[in-house]
Amino acid sequence: MSAKHRARSKWIITAVVVVVVVAIAGGVGGFFASRNNGTSSSSATSTSAGVSTTAAGNTTNSTSKHFFGYWGQSAVGNDVGPLGLGTRPISADQEQYDIGHYCDLGYYQTINIAFLYDFGGGDGHWGLDLASLGRYNVAANGTVSTELNGSPIDASVFTTVGQGIKHCQSLGIKVVLSLGGDMHSPYTFVEGDGALYGKIFYDSFLGGSGKHRPFGTDVVLDGLELDIEKTDTYYTQEQISLIQTVKALNSSVIFSAVPQCYLNGINEDLNTGPVFGSHPELFDYIIVQYYNNPTCSYPFGFNFGIWTNITKLPLVIGLAGDETSAITGGFLNAGQLQAVIDMVWDDAQFYGMSVYDVSSSNPWFSNYSSIMSRALHGEIVGSGYPPQGAFTSESQYASRCAGTWNYANDTCGLTQCATDGSCANSSWYCFNFLSPDC
Repeated sequence: MSAKHRARSKWIITAVVVVVVVAIAGGVGGFFASRNNGTSSSSATSTSAGVSTTAAGNTTNSTSKHFFGYWGQSAVGNDVGPLGLGTRPISADQEQYDIGHYCDLGYYQTINIAFLYDFGGGDGHWGLDLASLGRYNVAANGTVSTELNGSPIDASVFTTVGQGIKHCQSLGIKVVLSLGGDMHSPYTFVEGDGALYGKIFYDSFLGGSGKHRPFGTDVVLDGLELDIEKTDTYYTQEQISLIQTVKALNSSVIFSAVPQCYLNGINEDLNTGPVFGSHPELFDYIIVQYYNNPTCSYPFGFNFGIWTNITKLPLVIGLAGDETSAITGGFLNAGQLQAVIDMVWDDAQFYGMSVYDVSSSNPWFSNYSSIMSRALHGEIVGSGYPPQGAFTSESQYASRCAGTWNYANDTCGLTQCATDGSCANSSWYCFNFLSPDC
């Protein structure tokens, strides 16, 4: 597949256990009011302490939360529409814009660059993938190749990104590189990789002076994120070693991890959970991925409260920027977003939210990042949804073939999946969901 269509774009084309919203009301536009005007979507209440008045006269909570935006994979160009893969083509000028464009919007405190998708195996090779912009690959022998969809491109593509990074940082926005991306990407960890790649990544993206610095020799990122979505014998120890290696070179480098909200029946993410569980002192915050994981998402099993018992690190709620950015579910409309905000706002561990990604949550495609930003500044952006109720179970699910999780729920009369989980339409996928009243 081309860069913009790969699985590392954070949707997984497999028959996975997902659930769908049985009663979705209203659009993402919602309405905007103050957190203190009594129109919240849940029974959460506010006091007069810690509030301020905006220039427009709306009362807002002055303790705003952090907003993290993912950039790099051009989710707006993943070619997924309500009817499935290949049903929403876009032109080249509609792909993700320059990173600096999104920083200028004023929404985000941190931009996460997605992804450094290829590394590991003991030989020192690595690869950066920026979807619609191309790939920067360094072979084990040090040879650099830059390409887009198999055709060579000039390395200046990446130094131009570097200038955008510096612009973001000049605005006070942190820029963090995300390592991994999804289980299908070719990264791995073998014994010794932690120390090896900790030094390589420090020299290539952080404060070091390595030979290969794709964004430019004068561009120094603020941190690294472990978005590791698979595991094996050496993964835990080598991730720890990687962080320790970087921290020994510069203790101020930001580190975060991105566990899935799904807890495998043991209250632990299997991929990064043992890393921050055993060494929380190495991390600044955790981004819990709720999109593509609707069984542990609102309104079917939103488990933020369980996460506060798993770790005492600051917690970020990871959301999708659009329903086609989370093909297997978990996108929250404005009312649902408000319900989640109301449930967690006063929790001391609630650090903020992330959106995957900035291209699918901003114009030309949508204004969801604007809605999220307002919500994280204390404005009420929707209503009509209660707090999380009793968690659902797999015994309540049925299956249906569709293009996306939302379309499976919204459209009665679609065919059930075959017993092997396949669908007759090759553009559609098998989704398990809560049985609606059709």
